[in-house]
Amino acid sequence: MARDPVCGMNVRDDNRNNLRSEFRGRNYYFCSDKCRQEFDQNPNNFTRDDDRRLDNRDDRDNRNDVRNRDRNMRNDRPR
Repeated sequence: MARDPVCGMNVRDDNRNNLRSEFRGRNYYFCSDKCRQEFDQNPNNFTRDDDRRLDNRDDRDNRNDVRNRDRNMRNDRPR
């Protein structure tokens, strides 16, 4: 079960529920087309700040991975 982010109703979160949208790599499920359209117009109004913080943390982790890779490549070069 999932919760419709617009109205709060419990809804199915499987392939039988065609009323869904993806935002920032996460699927959101809806009770009606009206709720889905309202969400699609401005998804930031219906997503939690925690989700955005997690996305930002993931971005930082990716940047750190690139920095570490570059640092390791510099250390592996013959001098």
